[in-house]
Amino acid sequence: MAPLPPSNTARYKFHYTITSYSHTTQLRTNVSPAVAGLVFSNIVTALTAECYLSVLDYVEFAANGSNIFNIVTTGYEAMTWGTGAPLPTQVGDYYDFIGRSTGGRRTRVTIFGAKNKGINFRFTAGENASIDAAIAQLVASSANLYAIDGLSAVWKTYANGGTNAHWQKEVR
Repeated sequence: MAPLPPSNTARYKFHYTITSYSHTTQLRTNVSPAVAGLVFSNIVTALTAECYLSVLDYVEFAANGSNIFNIVTTGYEAMTWGTGAPLPTQVGDYYDFIGRSTGGRRTRVTIFGAKNKGINFRFTAGENASIDAAIAQLVASSANLYAIDGLSAVWKTYANGGTNAHWQKEVR
């Protein structure tokens, strides 16, 4: 399959802070900023019991065909989710939700601040109620969330837990 440019769809970047560490989650969608904010809010609210205290700092949007991101107001800026503070070795821990479009393109939504990476770095359906609730939010929003080809995503019934290599190196 030929690669597609990152600007193939409209994108929102949600910038948030966990203690003093900044992270970003990207959603591919062309809905209004308020609806995109609601989708993101629903996902992280479902995960609140499994995340460290996080605050949404700001949101950026790039239109289809553009690589220029501009700050937008969603109405969810300054929202918080999660509790507690991670150790420096935990700042790169994340939950990774995987989907695939009907065109065969893979997509993912990654949320940093994970308190738990699971027994085998994967949470299967029924293993963790918060992860299941976040997947349910992705499925409920699937008509508005796209893969890079602009087609709606079908979300897997599992999520992966892990540590991002960039943050692992930063801690070292």
